[in-house]
Amino acid sequence: MRPQAQLLYFRSKIDLKLHPYAVCATDDLPGPKPLILEISPGAITNLQKAVEDTEKIADIARRGGKSCVVLRPTGCGPGSVHQNYGEVDVFEAIEAVAASHEIDRDRITVIGSSMGGASVWYMVSHYPDFFAAGVPICGYCDYRLWEKPGGATFHMSEWEEPSWQARSAALLVENLEHTPLWIELGAWDRGVGGGVPVEHSRQMSRLLREKGFQHQYTETAKLGHEVPPNPMYEQLILWMLEQNKVRNPRHVALATYQLRHNRSYWVTVDQIERYGRRALVNARLEDGGAVTVSTANVRGFSIGPVGSGRGRVAVDGQDMGVLEISKRLTFRINGKSWSVSTAGTPGEKRRGMSGPISDLFFDRALMVPGTAGTDEETHFNTWAAKDAQAYFKKRNGGVHRGGIMGENSVDLAIVPDKELADDDLKANNILLYGTYATNAVLARFKGKLPLEFGAGAITLAGKRYTGERLSVFALFPHPLNGERYVAVHGGVTPDAVCWGSHLGMMLLPDYIVYDGGRMVDWGFWGNEWR
Repeated sequence: MRPQAQLLYFRSKIDLKLHPYAVCATDDLPGPKPLILEISPGAITNLQKAVEDTEKIADIARRGGKSCVVLRPTGCGPGSVHQNYGEVDVFEAIEAVAASHEIDRDRITVIGSSMGGASVWYMVSHYPDFFAAGVPICGYCDYRLWEKPGGATFHMSEWEEPSWQARSAALLVENLEHTPLWIELGAWDRGVGGGVPVEHSRQMSRLLREKGFQHQYTETAKLGHEVPPNPMYEQLILWMLEQNKVRNPRHVALATYQLRHNRSYWVTVDQIERYGRRALVNARLEDGGAVTVSTANVRGFSIGPVGSGRGRVAVDGQDMGVLEISKRLTFRINGKSWSVSTAGTPGEKRRGMSGPISDLFFDRALMVPGTAGTDEETHFNTWAAKDAQAYFKKRNGGVHRGGIMGENSVDLAIVPDKELADDDLKANNILLYGTYATNAVLARFKGKLPLEFGAGAITLAGKRYTGERLSVFALFPHPLNGERYVAVHGGVTPDAVCWGSHLGMMLLPDYIVYDGGRMVDWGFWGNEWR
């Protein structure tokens, strides 16, 4: 009997609304089952097809004599690439399924095509110890491979490049060592319409092969930008159900650009030396029980628990002595010397409080336009907030690909400053439009943020900028909640922020300063938010 799927809902922390997902089990036999996560685009625009797709995969497993649960979340829209709010939706959906089905956590696999293939690359490279296997079908994974005359198919400004680097699996290949992959594509796929240049997949196969990482590669002849027909597709599904996650590898290499994705097995990057650049920790448990670690662009990291008992630890060639490696150990560099760190770093950057501006969109974010100034100031603050809300939804905050707009389903809430309740102010990430004089909420933070507005001038963290239409967009720790952010978008004239109407918020660094159409400065705060 063909498995029957259900369309269910969970309440998301993203927007406090019900989010749909389709789920289908092959059978009702007791015991934990593997979970297949299917993340191709379009589920939210066609919920019935999402249901049918989970039934199709479950039926392939059933006919192959396998038990499993199949999940298809919506990922917050057809163009989210399952990133930021999109990836939050995925993991919330997994937990919703786990609440009603017994899931084998060592056998969670992920498959997707086109944007879904890109999502697979993103998921396995950013969560390297979560998935037992991945199947990216005609997926993209390197922002550099969208070559077109004039570059119009992949427009990118210099201040956006660090974000694209952070999102590209091709620059995080080290993270894929312990995740089996089966790469599938059509030999005739190209970057036409919604198609993907074959070089994305070919390059990843080369990079994996050079490192000796386990993967299979299938390039189907006479096939364009399509999911492979049976029996190929059925082979992919049954292969996924044979995979088990490695849980205690002796070698772990972790590459990351941001602290949001800073963990792999027994290695954690706690702080990066220079943000916006790649950080790497390479750690190995030797046969004799010693641990050797090398780092690049890392200020602090943790290892363990690994092995048993005590072992000698060396970091970048420095002998740290014999330590209790069966417990978590944290190391911090001072100058060129590493030391074991026991104290925390209050007020400094850490995972979940490290930027960049896109990190706003992993928790609920409220847009708060200022209405405390003149009618003109209120008009532009409100207009800028509403336009940013629409632009974020239409282009997924800028995370789109080529001619695809990247629409998501998130309605960022807009709450005028004088209507924002204290509880909401303290509990959420807050994006404030205006200045201390025009935004009543921002006025409460005067003297608590390293930001000043003057006549034709803005001072940001002690650095003074001047300009006739000067505006700033910057991220700070929330003065009332150490687990949340405050971002400010304001300028020296009522309409200064209007020139920032085309900014992709998901692609911004920690701060930018612009004067009309001219970018004046941009960058990332250090670990002390300076």
